[in-house]
Amino acid sequence: MNIRALRLFHLVVSQGSLAAAAETMNISPPAASRLIGLLEAEIQLQLFHRTRRRLQLTAQGQAFYRDAEHILAGFDEIPRIASAIRTETRGRLRLVTASRIGRGIVSPALALFCRENPGIRVSVDEQSRFGIEAQMGTRLYDLGIISLPVSHPFVEIENHPLFQVRMEAVLPATHRLADKPSLTAADLASEPLLGLWSGQPWRQQVDDFLRSGGVRPDYAIETRSSLMACQLARDGAGIAILDRLCAQAIDLDGLVIRPLAPERWILFGYIHQLRQPPSSNAGTFLDCVHRSVQAFRARSPENAQAVVPLWPGSAPAK
Repeated sequence: MNIRALRLFHLVVSQGSLAAAAETMNISPPAASRLIGLLEAEIQLQLFHRTRRRLQLTAQGQAFYRDAEHILAGFDEIPRIASAIRTETRGRLRLVTASRIGRGIVSPALALFCRENPGIRVSVDEQSRFGIEAQMGTRLYDLGIISLPVSHPFVEIENHPLFQVRMEAVLPATHRLADKPSLTAADLASEPLLGLWSGQPWRQQVDDFLRSGGVRPDYAIETRSSLMACQLARDGAGIAILDRLCAQAIDLDGLVIRPLAPERWILFGYIHQLRQPPSSNAGTFLDCVHRSVQAFRARSPENAQAVVPLWPGSAPAK
């Protein structure tokens, strides 16, 4: 596979112009056009419609770019990786996570990390779970913080548990079920449920909980975002299922959180490529995660019951 041609293709799409992409790569537009033609012949796809004025992506080109974008973008990391190796630079940390985890778990830990380690450049990317699983095959990130397990079809991924959290219902404080200490599947049977899209691990756990209680899963609204589900609960659209730790990411005023009965737990942890062990900065960040989670647990008995740490020397798992 011609990597130079792939990089040119990515530049043409991202910059919107063959001429601009050619200038970036320091080649002539005719040479760039020939490279694109060679790429199309190699992969046996027509990537562009050609007119006198511009190139326009075909449907095949759009699909190829969409599915390969994270790989193509990774080419831009190569010079930075080489530079870091040459100069032995260790002053960076690159994280990827999902929205609710990023705002409820990563953000407080990262604030602590930055206070104690000024001068280290940090980047945080928020992706869907599917995006995280796909991009962990690249070297764009040092760590992913996500619910476990995670796998990749071509790259060995290390899964390391950090803690498990209890699944809980989020509902308005004025709701008829708000005074109950916990909610069963039967309690939720007649309520409009706000759930994640089918296929996501969190949704599968909720579905299993409902089915085990003899209730057929039926959602009034499905969304990719847990935070959107909680906002919908606030606005009275139904009941969402989240966890107390990630719920830090939302304004809980006017909402209550009630555990499911029987209890259900989700495992959270960090992931990285098998051949790319965590850097010292990543290890320092994980220590900040431990400390921020312990601080959360210390705020109330309810918090302590809802989060069980799993790192060495912590409390035993449930």
